[in-house]
Amino acid sequence: MDTQRIIDLIADLEGEVNNGGFHQFFYNDAGNDTAEIIEALRVIGATKMADIVVRAASVFPSKMSPKDRVARQDILLEKFPNSVAFRDLDEEFYDYPDDLRVLLAKYIERKACQ
Repeated sequence: MDTQRIIDLIADLEGEVNNGGFHQFFYNDAGNDTAEIIEALRVIGATKMADIVVRAASVFPSKMSPKDRVARQDILLEKFPNSVAFRDLDEEFYDYPDDLRVLLAKYIERKACQ
């Protein structure tokens, strides 16, 4: 995964979750890339944030949100019609247990030196 893709994935995650929580993240297109986002977080060393996303995705069948947006939306609307199901995970995310800005900057610096 290239550096720009990592930056874009993490920006998508932050944008959606900070704007409307994990319910919004999974409901919108950003949720298509959940597995890649988890990988991107791990690559930069944001293991606590990756764990939060893993736990949020685990509410879906097979413990990962479907890549298909319509399938994801159907599950959300049926099982989680409002964002309450993700409230605790939203709060954990908002506490930023990993400083994504700093970790991304360090990752970019390391990649530039290679």
